[in-house]
Amino acid sequence: MALVEIENLTVTFGGAPAVRNVNLAVGEGEAIGVIGESGCGKSVTWLAALGLLPGHVAIDGQVRLAGEDIRGAPPKVLDRIRGRRIAMIFQDPASALNPTKRVGRQVTEVLKLHRGMGGDAAWAEAKRLFDQVGIPDPAERLKAYPHQLSGGQNQRVMIAMALAGQPDVLVADEPTTALDVTIQAQILDLLKVIRRDTGMALVLISHDLGVVAEVCSRAYVMYAGTVVEEGTVASLFSAPSHPYTR
Repeated sequence: MALVEIENLTVTFGGAPAVRNVNLAVGEGEAIGVIGESGCGKSVTWLAALGLLPGHVAIDGQVRLAGEDIRGAPPKVLDRIRGRRIAMIFQDPASALNPTKRVGRQVTEVLKLHRGMGGDAAWAEAKRLFDQVGIPDPAERLKAYPHQLSGGQNQRVMIAMALAGQPDVLVADEPTTALDVTIQAQILDLLKVIRRDTGMALVLISHDLGVVAEVCSRAYVMYAGTVVEEGTVASLFSAPSHPYTR
């Protein structure tokens, strides 16, 4: 059974469908790619699945986590799922992180919410997570504000926050878009190592075919709000059947 299943998901903004009848599945420990051009519905699909879109947006379809439908679940239920069962790394860490709080505090808040940790134990775990994601001098970096860190370091902070809840699935939304090529490679290597060490599933949202080829075993191609093709990365690259995929 798939760990996450999205079935016939449709998302409509003001009467205009942005996502239409999307179907995809993620198995335990699997790495899948969701690829397509900007505006095709990649991010909206997962924001809708996790209940992160505004209330006026119309959403239809099913989102199942371990067989249980979570679409439209009460906020308290979703609060326990987001970060704990499914975590998401957003495109722009500069806007996703709170500029008025030290990054260490932002990580320990996740640890308190999802793992019941506090005080010295939470601080020690945050330091371990920073070390795991390759942030140098983690004890000092925990005291920094986002503006005091580089773009690559802030992205690593976001990954540490996502890992803090020990999720079953990590959704990485264009995690390397704002980074230079060298740092991109480091972040991708980091995601591969973490997935190998923790056994979590990875969903990589991207428009970069090279990134998907390097990280994922299977991929979904989206165009104009719907999935137009799916298959193993090898088959999509060697014998694409849809004109847009080609």
